Amino acid sequence: MRFPFSWLVSHRNAFLIIITLVLLFSFLGISALNYSITRSSIRQEIIQNDLPLTRDNIYSDITSELMRPIMVASSMANDSFLKDWTKEGEKDLSQITNYLRQIRNKFGYFSTFFVSAKTLTYYHYMGVHKYIKPDNAHDQWYYDFIASGKEHDLDVDTDEASDNILTVFLNFRVSDKDGRLLGVTGVGLKIDEIRNLIAEYQHKYHRSIYLVAPNGMVQVHLQKKLIEQLDIHHSDMAAIADDILKTRNEPRNFQFKRDGKNILLTVRYIPELEWLLFVEQDEASAMQIARMNFMRTIVIGVAASIVIILLTIYMINSYQLRVESLALTDELTGASNRRGFEKEFSKSAYALERYNRPCSVILMDLDSFKPVNDELGHKVGDQVLEQVVEKISSNIRPTDMLGRWGGDEFIVLAEGTSQDAVMVAERIRRAIKEMDFAGADAQPDDPRRAVTICCGVAQLIKGENLDHLVQRADKALYAGKTHGGDSVRIHSPIRG
Repeated sequence: MRFPFSWLVSHRNAFLIIITLVLLFSFLGISALNYSITRSSIRQEIIQNDLPLTRDNIYSDITSELMRPIMVASSMANDSFLKDWTKEGEKDLSQITNYLRQIRNKFGYFSTFFVSAKTLTYYHYMGVHKYIKPDNAHDQWYYDFIASGKEHDLDVDTDEASDNILTVFLNFRVSDKDGRLLGVTGVGLKIDEIRNLIAEYQHKYHRSIYLVAPNGMVQVHLQKKLIEQLDIHHSDMAAIADDILKTRNEPRNFQFKRDGKNILLTVRYIPELEWLLFVEQDEASAMQIARMNFMRTIVIGVAASIVIILLTIYMINSYQLRVESLALTDELTGASNRRGFEKEFSKSAYALERYNRPCSVILMDLDSFKPVNDELGHKVGDQVLEQVVEKISSNIRPTDMLGRWGGDEFIVLAEGTSQDAVMVAERIRRAIKEMDFAGADAQPDDPRRAVTICCGVAQLIKGENLDHLVQRADKALYAGKTHGGDSVRIHSPIRG
């Protein structure tokens, strides 16, 4: 059964207690059972608990290590610079070279690249490496990947641009907003780096560990000569190879003979990599270290429990903060919504009552905005609103707060008197008036060129609520709108 995060947040303490008890009882109970059962049951215990536990720990570590370059390659595929540079004709080689070099240097990857679908140019962090050709066997990876329709994949190959060093490439499709292919980008990791990671796991867990592609070809192994050379269909596990490679949703356990020894095997599919994780255990050696496994299981169990609990707390807290942020923020513009503005206003109202610290509001409404939506559509209108928020944000003080009041109305909670707020409002008005929302390429009669802003200012009076304050600011705003807009008006409570 799956529980929504909102349930986890509201029942956090109970959930953490349950998780803690489940983890502790699971690991400690299994460890105690392993120690107390007879020698004849050790083999079954290893198959069902010890070996899968190791597998899952390794799975988590490998996924964590390899997800970082996957995320980097994914961000490259969605980078507006890369897309814009490609659509603008790939004119400046230094730009793409510097871009790829910066990513390589920042994250320490062995290689970074981009292959243009239009020109078939293979750009490397050192410059243009080559031009992709369909009749070149070493370029077949590109055409296979494009034909697969996948968003990304992993490919083990030699890197021609770096002395043919065996490399794991993380390839990502680059497409424009309409889904048209622009090219393929990604990063490359030395296969030796992953092999070193596997070596650490083997030393730590005293088990044989390697990664296999769904077609049965070994992708990562401590024996370098087996990489991309050994197919498990032609190994000691040939009889069960097809069954092993069917492993997908749930991990599975197998056994086979190698040099007369009984080998226990557990397999888990890693969907992020589209590879299978193989963890082997020689049954005879497992019998010799049964007592050691008892203590190890306790340590691993407690450590895993702590990690899971900490991760759970982190995830719940992060989600709670995100929910709170979304509840107080306008989704389109990123400015505060009414709820967020009201929360901040209550603080300012308290500061006025307690410390006599004045504050004011600037209520703003865009002039001539309706033709933008009517003639150019709401998508363009939304873009204008986003630009307006960006311009207002850059012209208010760090102590001021911007909120979206609704539609094309915005509001600023400004520290100080109404005169202070008028200066801020006037700065905003001039900035909006001087801004070209349409851009240089737009038609002269583009309605975006007529967009200006009208501001109404009112200073908070002690004991006054937000609704009344906004009403006064709205009166000033209305006065400005009736006289043509593009103005700043102030509402005086004496004359109001």
